[in-house]
Amino acid sequence: MFFTPHADDIEFGTPFMYIEALRLGYRVIEVVMTNNEFGTHRDEFKGHRLRKIREKELENANQIFEKYTNNKVEIIKLGYIDGHLPLNRDSVQKVFDLIQREKPTIIFTPDFWYTQDYHEDHLNTGRLVYFSLRKLKKSELPGKVFYYYSTQTRYYLKCRWRDFRIVREALSQYRSQFSPLEIKVAIVLYKKLCIFKHLLERRRFSESFREQHYHDGKPTSPPKFEEMSFIKRVIYYILSKITIRGYTKFHNLTPEEIGLR
Repeated sequence: MFFTPHADDIEFGTPFMYIEALRLGYRVIEVVMTNNEFGTHRDEFKGHRLRKIREKELENANQIFEKYTNNKVEIIKLGYIDGHLPLNRDSVQKVFDLIQREKPTIIFTPDFWYTQDYHEDHLNTGRLVYFSLRKLKKSELPGKVFYYYSTQTRYYLKCRWRDFRIVREALSQYRSQFSPLEIKVAIVLYKKLCIFKHLLERRRFSESFREQHYHDGKPTSPPKFEEMSFIKRVIYYILSKITIRGYTKFHNLTPEEIGLR
């Protein structure tokens, strides 16, 4: 089960494990948390119009994955407004019910603590999964939970370099979001450098994650901020300043102003 705040977070966050899970014949569920109504600088597109565009782009991207793996993706849409994913009892209960019903053996979700992207939807997606895990009985817990978009990755899963062509083709379906140049930069300068770094570290191509550990049948808690090292605090400060600034540029209007409430 892959939890994604928005369409295209699979392609940026954990594309290789997504492909590998499909290729190996697993039942793959992608849980899309929001409707993607704000993901453009063009105000006239925001709202229902962009939502429909992004739904089609998500469908097209998953058709690419399915074409190369001969496996079908299951999509579950939770339908929250882009940029306004709540962290409350109702949203925790919805994610809890979903995990309890589908019984995933492995979960992938954005890191909400040592994160690379401080978009509130990314943080709350990870938080909702974490708090749902705390509500589950020991016998209901998934075998593994991995956090992507993380700066504290210690768990490496083998991937295939040649799958970059699949990732690039899937990402190119999001024409409302990225130009061909932006896709090349995202793939070449970010993901390829990450994979190459892992090759130097582990002598194999791999995608890395932060693993959620358990203690006495409950997920372990992240450390308090004051317990973090100086370096980790610096990383937090830099990434939060950069990504929050980018996030607010998209959300310059209220949901009411674009007809969502």
